[in-house]
Amino acid sequence: MKYGSLEYRYAAPIAQALVDDAAFRKWVLSKSVFAEHADARLLNTEMSAHRKNAAAEWWRFHFTERCRCDGCSGKETDLLAIFESGDLRFAIHFEVKQPTDIFKKDGIQSRGYPLRAQCWVSDPPPKVLPHHLASTGLFFSERKRGEYAEHLPNFPTLIAFEEIEKEFPHVAGWLEQQNGSAM
Repeated sequence: MKYGSLEYRYAAPIAQALVDDAAFRKWVLSKSVFAEHADARLLNTEMSAHRKNAAAEWWRFHFTERCRCDGCSGKETDLLAIFESGDLRFAIHFEVKQPTDIFKKDGIQSRGYPLRAQCWVSDPPPKVLPHHLASTGLFFSERKRGEYAEHLPNFPTLIAFEEIEKEFPHVAGWLEQQNGSAM
């Protein structure tokens, strides 16, 4: 299995639903520190145009080597979503932990997310759309909550795949793939 393909099975349907499903997008934002901006517009088209790479997905593989701080230093954000509400642009850096994934014991990955989010507010990488505020979130399996406990404080927005499966079953494309049907 190619690196990241299982993660992609979970991340891609979520990213697509952020674009296509206003109710899902509002639900995700309502669980974040940006809940008061739950009707914000996702800037996926602008993010794609700013990247200047037609082959790159708007949400995936955002990183920088230019900054060497503990949050950046070549580390990537699994799913970057930038929104606009009035004159405010804000980003949520999501880590996507598919159900068999783990956080390394050293905590560097989870601690890096909020550092990177704040770093990119003041000095975004060239291919990241400028924004005013940022936070972090984690998509994960509820079964891993205990195992992930020490890492969760780095992610103010916590959304379990099981919640998505219950509230927005049409978004849970990973279930179709697990059952052997094509997405």
